[in-house]
Amino acid sequence: MQGEAGPEDARTIAMYERLLDRHLKFYDALRLRERRPKSAAQRQFQEVAWGKAEPVSDHERAYVWYLKALKIAPFNRPAPAPHIDDVMAGYDVGARPVAGEVGTKWDNAWREYRGGREFW
Repeated sequence: MQGEAGPEDARTIAMYERLLDRHLKFYDALRLRERRPKSAAQRQFQEVAWGKAEPVSDHERAYVWYLKALKIAPFNRPAPAPHIDDVMAGYDVGARPVAGEVGTKWDNAWREYRGGREFW
């Protein structure tokens, strides 16, 4: 599972995968609230899994690495959309950035055939 490991080396990734193999069900149960935290460390783990705190322990770092690799929220930040002014910069003032086919398709939907003749 080679996700966004960043500066981690192969040994760190192997440790993360080992921790995930052993504890993934437990981690998921805490994140999805299927299991109530019984200690402050488990509550901290929940906060990290929900993106409210920074990872401190190896377990937390491994789980955040796993969530990033699978692009699970809140770690799947999408790229920001361009500003509307930047999008419209390529068009002349007053021009519509819509293909002309839209109106044609809509007009064709209202065609009628009566008595062998085509009416618009």
